[in-house]
Amino acid sequence: MLAIVGGGANGAATFIHLVLKLITEPIQACVSLVLIEKDEEFGPGLAYGTEERGHILNTAAGLMGIFAEEPMHFVTWLQQNQSMVQEKFPGVEIHAHAYVPRRLYGQYVKDVLEEYVQLARQHEMDVKLLRDEAVDAEVAEDNVVLKLESGGTVEADVAVLATGTPKPSNFTHLRSSPHYFDFPWPAHPFLKTIPRDAAVSILGTSLTAIDTVVAFLDHGHTGKLTLYSRHGLLPRIQTPFDVSFEREILTRENIRKIIRQKKRALRAKDLFRLFQAEAERVMGKQDDWKKFNRVDKPHLELLKYDVEVAKKGESTFQNIAFSTRYLAFHVWKLLPAKERVLFMKWFGPHWDINRHGMPLQNGYKLLKMLESGQLTIKAHSSNVEWKKDEKLFYMHLDDGKVDKAPYLINATGTAKKVKNMEVPLLQELLRKALIVPHQAGGVQADPHTLQLHVPDHPDAPLYGVGQLLVGELFDTNSVWFNVARIDYMTTDILRRIS
Repeated sequence: MLAIVGGGANGAATFIHLVLKLITEPIQACVSLVLIEKDEEFGPGLAYGTEERGHILNTAAGLMGIFAEEPMHFVTWLQQNQSMVQEKFPGVEIHAHAYVPRRLYGQYVKDVLEEYVQLARQHEMDVKLLRDEAVDAEVAEDNVVLKLESGGTVEADVAVLATGTPKPSNFTHLRSSPHYFDFPWPAHPFLKTIPRDAAVSILGTSLTAIDTVVAFLDHGHTGKLTLYSRHGLLPRIQTPFDVSFEREILTRENIRKIIRQKKRALRAKDLFRLFQAEAERVMGKQDDWKKFNRVDKPHLELLKYDVEVAKKGESTFQNIAFSTRYLAFHVWKLLPAKERVLFMKWFGPHWDINRHGMPLQNGYKLLKMLESGQLTIKAHSSNVEWKKDEKLFYMHLDDGKVDKAPYLINATGTAKKVKNMEVPLLQELLRKALIVPHQAGGVQADPHTLQLHVPDHPDAPLYGVGQLLVGELFDTNSVWFNVARIDYMTTDILRRIS
C-alpha cells in the first residue's frame, strides 16, 4: 500500500509519477494506492482551487507542466482544450509566456489526475481516493499507520506527506476577533464579509498579499487597503518574455572553487559577493551598493520603474536571479544549515522580490491603485492588537505611530517553520519526535530521495514533498522544481517496494 497524504498539486503529481513508473517499470508486487484529501476536490488543492478569476499564476505557463522534464505539457493541454478554455475563461492567452488563471491550472491537474486514476485501474492497481484527513501517524521501520479524522486507519508500506500550503500559526491572539481573517485562501470568506467601502489592513507585502489586493479590486472594493510588513518590499515585475542571460561569475565552477581554495564550507557571504561581481560585470563598478536597498523608498516610483524595465527585460538583478533557476538547488545543498539561515535572514527578502516577481498584469493593477491613493504600503510594522471595545485593529509602527482599521487579513504567506504549520498530522509527528525540524524551515530529509529523517528509524518509509522541505530544498514554491524532485522520490519508492 502506497499512501499519499494531500491531494493538491504535489500529491497529484506524486500519484501520477508513481502510476506512470508502475506501468512502464512493472514490479512483481500487487500495488495499492490511496490518495487522502480533506477537501472535496482532488487535484487543485488550496493554491489552484481558487474561484477568483483575477488570481493568476505567478509563473509562466511554459514552466507549469505536471510531468518532470516536460514543462510545456500544461501549454499543450491548453491548446488541446482551447474551446473549453475560451468558454470558461474568455480572452485567456495560450502560449508559453502566458500567466493564466490559477483555477484553469487546477482544472489541468484535476484532469491529468483523473486520467491516471483510470489508467491505474486499467492496469489492475487498487486505487482509492479517500476524502478524509490524516491527523496522526505511527512510524516504524517497515510501515506507517495513518490515523484519520473519521476514526479509521490506513496502514501503508510507504507514506508521502504532500501537505500543501500550510496556514501559518502567527498572530493567533487576533483570532477572537470576527473581523480578523487568518488566511486569504480561499478569498470568499473575507469578500462576502467586508463591506466594499471599508478600510482594510493586510499583513504582508509578498505575492500572497498581492493576490489578496487583486481579489478586492476585482470585486469592486472602494475602501482603502494598506499592506504592512517588516521591510515593506513589493515583489518586482516579471519580464513577460525569456531573457537570455549567460552568467560568467556566479557559476557552479566558481562556487566549487571557493570551497576548494579556502578549504571550508560555502558561506552566504560568498554567494552575495559572486552575485555582486556578476551584477557589476553588467552594470559597471558600483561605488555604493546601499542605493539598491529598496526599504523606505517610494513604492509608486519603484513600481513605475519596475514596470518599464520589465517590459524591456533590463532588470539585471532579476535576470541574474532567474538565470539561477536550475543552479539554486545544487548551491543550496552546499550551504551548511546555519549558513542557509543566514542567507534567509540577510538576503532572503531581497532575493525573493527579484526571483519571485509578480506578473505584469498585476503590476498594472497595483500601479493604478497606488496612483489613486486606494493602496498604501508601509514598512517597519512591529505588532498588532485588537481593541474589542472600539472594534478596531491597532497597527503599531516602529516610529511609535499607530494605524487603525476595522478589518485585518493575514496574508503573510505560508509558514516556513514546521512548528508554525497548522497541519494536525505534522504537529503530532513533531510532538512525538517522529520528524526533525530543519534550522532553515520545514523538516530534515534526504534532499535527493525526499525520505524524511525519523529518529530511531533511519530507513522509515516516510517521505515528504513541497513546503514541508523548504529548508532542505529551497525552491519549493516552483512546480517545475517540485515535479523534478518527485520524479527522484518516486523512483526511490519503487526501488524500496520492489
